Amino acid sequence: MKKCASCTKDLPDAALHCVFCGAKQAPSPALQPTNAKTVMGYGGPEIEALRAQAAAAAAPRSGAPSEPPPNVPSSAPYSAPRQPPSQPPPMGSSAANAPTMFVPPPNSGGPGMGPSMGGPMQSAPPQAGQFNVTPPSAATLATHEANRLPMPMPMPMAAPIAPVAPMASPPYLASQTAARAGRPIEPWKDSLPLMMFIWGGLLIAAFVTPLRTDPMIFNWDAIIHGEGSAKLPPLILAAVGLLTVVMAAIPLAAGARGAMALLLGLAGVFVPTLIAGTPPWQMLVSTIGMIMVPMGLLARHEYRDAALPRIVTTLGALAYLLPFLLPVNGSLPLVELFKLVIDAPGAAKIILILMLGQITLTVLALLCWLPAPASGGAKMIAWLLILYPLFMHAAVLFLVGDPSNITSTPYEGAMSWIVGGGGGEAAAVFGLSGVGVAYLAITGYGGATVLGKQLE
Repeated sequence: MKKCASCTKDLPDAALHCVFCGAKQAPSPALQPTNAKTVMGYGGPEIEALRAQAAAAAAPRSGAPSEPPPNVPSSAPYSAPRQPPSQPPPMGSSAANAPTMFVPPPNSGGPGMGPSMGGPMQSAPPQAGQFNVTPPSAATLATHEANRLPMPMPMPMAAPIAPVAPMASPPYLASQTAARAGRPIEPWKDSLPLMMFIWGGLLIAAFVTPLRTDPMIFNWDAIIHGEGSAKLPPLILAAVGLLTVVMAAIPLAAGARGAMALLLGLAGVFVPTLIAGTPPWQMLVSTIGMIMVPMGLLARHEYRDAALPRIVTTLGALAYLLPFLLPVNGSLPLVELFKLVIDAPGAAKIILILMLGQITLTVLALLCWLPAPASGGAKMIAWLLILYPLFMHAAVLFLVGDPSNITSTPYEGAMSWIVGGGGGEAAAVFGLSGVGVAYLAITGYGGATVLGKQLE
């Protein structure tokens, strides 16, 4: 070791500059290489012999003269240790605790600073969350300065990280998904406008169909020349058909379009009936039941686990069957109908059998109470009941009627099944009149849409 020429700090003998004040130092005299100081310690004959053996082994492979490998640090000259200073350092001090520019000496009793800084600097213990850095010692700095080695960076000790609470796992939604599978959202969003276009257009076609061909009379003639309430039935027919097509064309929410379809269909059924006077209660109750059953069955087909469509279907079936199950003049109308089927001749028997078929379909509608996911044939039964006035009209026209009426009275012969009265003479036996297919389809899909919005 040697003293710095400027600040008298202890420096290694090979140091050319002082690491404390930066002053240039006088070079040390060359020493014998026998005990030269190296990076790994003190060299000797053994290290030189190993270096010569490695060079001789590499010479035959490369074909070049044996030379020392490049970038190998040369051994530094060795000097004998100097005498310690006259004043020994205080007890417990060491090179590791020497004052530096990083951290003041630990036992200085006040603020400290290295000599190169030129003034005092407040020292404070590291706060929570800061790194605790251990500075390199003066001997380490001097050694690396002498051998021109890269300065090792102090390894910071990271503050402990608080554990992060695990995120709560999302709820298991499989049960909710299974429940939603039986509750579709707006299943008639596309089919309802289509039904309104088709059947609204057929209502308009029925309105423009001539009532008679000789002389030519149309429905608007009845509106123009009719008296009092006789103008309203054809006017209601035209208004309902036109508004149905318009409501299908304009952009509307599915629930609003369904409510409008239901109101228009009910207006087309009951307004002309009530204008002529209050009908018998049997006809009124049966008509209500005939409308409710297809409505409930269509909703039951889509919402198979819901109770509301089942209740609507059951109430409609009971309303339709009630006139046949209540005694009239001491006998049940249903029993009398079976007797007429047995006694009726030829074509009339078929008409009465068709009436029994409509009753049978209404009873089969009670299959809606089958547990889900069974459909119970709900949609098929609904459409059979919707189209049943067409079947009755065709049977009456071709079995007991005159097909030539299609040319003489086109409206009555070809289009009355769209508006109503498809039951014909057979329905008049019990004072019942059929509802038109167009009104059954419009109210069925409109009412099903309204029910579906209550179940979503």
